[in-house]
Amino acid sequence: MDDTPSLSASLPTKELQTELTQLRIQLQKAEEKVMLLELALMQSRDFAIGSAAQAGEAIHVQDLLKDAKTHIENHEKHIERLEATLGEVARANEVHHAKSKQLDLVYQSNSWKIGRFFTFPIRILKRLAR
Repeated sequence: MDDTPSLSASLPTKELQTELTQLRIQLQKAEEKVMLLELALMQSRDFAIGSAAQAGEAIHVQDLLKDAKTHIENHEKHIERLEATLGEVARANEVHHAKSKQLDLVYQSNSWKIGRFFTFPIRILKRLAR
């Protein structure tokens, strides 16, 4: 500090008590200032920790978004494959329906009915033989 200790040795007791009181007040103010600085330091530390946590969460969210994007792309490709397969099934169904109509026309034709009539006894004999 300064030369006050050498000066205080020559002062009377009342002045020493006054000086002691003033020093205690200065000490209390200094301690308050230290406490405020410690509080500010802790707040800064907490803010830094929170910022680091947010940065970590942001990276995690980016990873989740990347995974979700890949997942969505895979689903879209799967949907495209399903739509292509559905189109193939629809075309096969159309062919089946057309062939079914042709077969119905064959069953309704007179030549089919006459052939069934003449082959009826042979079919009965085959069933009996089994």
